[in-house]
Amino acid sequence: MLFSTAIVTHALIFIGRVLGRAIGRAVRGRRVAALVAALVAAPLAVAQSGAARSAAAQNPDDTFLAAREAFRVGNRERLAQLAERLRGHPLEMYADYWQLMLRRADAADADYEAFLARHDNSVLAERTRVEWLRALGKRRAWEQFDAVRPRVAYTEDLEVLCYSALARVMRKDEDGVREAMALWLTPRELPEGCAAMAEQLIAQSRLLDRHVWDRIRALADANQPAALKRTADYLPDSQALDLRQTDAAFNQPEAWLRRGVDLRTRAQRELALIAVGRLARSEPRDAAGWWTRLGKKPFTETEIQWGWAQIGYQAARRLLPEADDWFSHASEIQLSDEYLQWMARAGLRAGDWKLVARAIRDMTPELQRDPAWVYWLARSHKEAGRAEEARALFESIAPDFSFYGQLAAAEFGRPTVIPPVGHVPGKDEVAAIAQLPGFQRALILYRLGLRVDANREWVFSIRGLDDRALLAAAHFARERDLPDRAINTADKTRSVHDFTLRFLSPHADQVRPQAKSLALDDAWVYGLMRQESRFIMNAKSVAGASGLMQLMPATARWVAKKIGLADYHHGRVNDLDTNIALGTNYLKIVLDELHSHQALASAAYNAGPGRPRRWRDVKPMEAAIFAESIPFNETRDYVKKVISNAVFYQALFTGKPASIKDRLPPIPPRRADERGSDTP
Repeated sequence: MLFSTAIVTHALIFIGRVLGRAIGRAVRGRRVAALVAALVAAPLAVAQSGAARSAAAQNPDDTFLAAREAFRVGNRERLAQLAERLRGHPLEMYADYWQLMLRRADAADADYEAFLARHDNSVLAERTRVEWLRALGKRRAWEQFDAVRPRVAYTEDLEVLCYSALARVMRKDEDGVREAMALWLTPRELPEGCAAMAEQLIAQSRLLDRHVWDRIRALADANQPAALKRTADYLPDSQALDLRQTDAAFNQPEAWLRRGVDLRTRAQRELALIAVGRLARSEPRDAAGWWTRLGKKPFTETEIQWGWAQIGYQAARRLLPEADDWFSHASEIQLSDEYLQWMARAGLRAGDWKLVARAIRDMTPELQRDPAWVYWLARSHKEAGRAEEARALFESIAPDFSFYGQLAAAEFGRPTVIPPVGHVPGKDEVAAIAQLPGFQRALILYRLGLRVDANREWVFSIRGLDDRALLAAAHFARERDLPDRAINTADKTRSVHDFTLRFLSPHADQVRPQAKSLALDDAWVYGLMRQESRFIMNAKSVAGASGLMQLMPATARWVAKKIGLADYHHGRVNDLDTNIALGTNYLKIVLDELHSHQALASAAYNAGPGRPRRWRDVKPMEAAIFAESIPFNETRDYVKKVISNAVFYQALFTGKPASIKDRLPPIPPRRADERGSDTP
């Protein structure tokens, strides 16, 4: 009978200790004792290593995780050994990919080609092509680059985009030049490929001093001082920035302005603009005072308007009423889409429909097509009496299953109606999806807790599927207890739908009685849960929120104490009943504190109850304008989606049409004597 690994290991430890002590005493020499200990430890280490390898060999999951760890620590030899054991395993391509990535610094084209020959049409093939394109661009192998680039279906990799633009700039392609100039303004550190692109633009006299200043301004806006200083290296000596003064203007803007500014040089004028913009981030009104005094000659008209644009932008993000006026002083310069969106929001809060229309008309065509800005441009036409133009725009988005699609439909008195189920996949259709390698890999990765990798596999696998196949994949996800994948997959259908999959309502026996006991609208509760966690029981956010209703530890403790939940500790936060009880009670508390207004309470659930109080106006406000002008991108998107979700859930639960307008009464005004809250 063979002894177990554990017994052998413990025996070796015991024998080693006894022999080490005995021989050490006998020779009374530390070196000999150390040698003996080493001799004993060597077979022990081998035994332990062998035990680990044996376990990995017996369990494919352990082998895969061990290979992943070997990649993480850069152990090529160990990874190669484990890769051999994964041959024939559904995840074997990961080990091959990791091996290639560990030697990508000296990988040959043949290495990339060999990987793609084995593992093409996969998410890792896409990532491999991106790495290969970086390598090809770096060595200017444009013929191969041009052959590989079209095979990457979609990439936002900045370096690949820059190399692609560089190749076109070198061919004097005017569209390539325009693409390169847009990439140059990306407000972040530029990787090697983008630096090469910039050098080529300079060599062709396409990238001029004014373009360098444009990038410096964008980087100042994005709070990127290090990248700003590196960009300043592209300036001619006559316009060079003094780095000490740059630091002072950036970090202590008001003190720098108080010292007195010599505005005779371009560099000093630009530093003054940076200082005014930086001051506006914290004190827009003080910045406006400084710019009223400074913003005249010798500044150019463009520089003067840029100063006001910065102040208007920062004021709009703080919901100051003066933002509308300050933006109006920047009416003749081209602004970024980010500035224009906040110009439109400032106009909405001020009721300045002309400014709203001007801002939207100046947006890039892609952004103009966003349902949000289609809706608000339609509203501006309606307010101006251009009814037919407004009607055409409303009609263009009314069929859209979104917050603004629902609002546009409501303009015609059309409530939200659940479309009929277009197709119920048969067992054979679902079984066919289950056999696809990408879905098989995803299931294993979900089982191993590697959700990010699993989601990538899933998203790649549903790309290009028609509506019926998407519904089959959504059914497959629901059967495998992957509610988030079921929802996200069903969401992608274009004409054949199943809203029972888009708007799953699991745990009804726990959620609906709890909502009823607290007099909460269950459609709204489900709308919020869908947005919070997509019904993943053990979901955990980067910030530390947990469970179906994504509770932060401090909030969960506070609510548990508030409702008298005995013996609560944070380990219980993912317990189904506990999470639902805590989340719904918190939702009830913020709803009661915020005038029973679902938009305000949704914002409070996401960003804390103090913020939506401050985001109101001193006069009543249209709820859609409140939602659109929320200063936090995440919360703005969240509130709109929660309300839209709730409308669909209401229609599903009642079997009757539902109107989004019913959930968006006017936002009550902010009062000076309004009591604060201790709610976290």
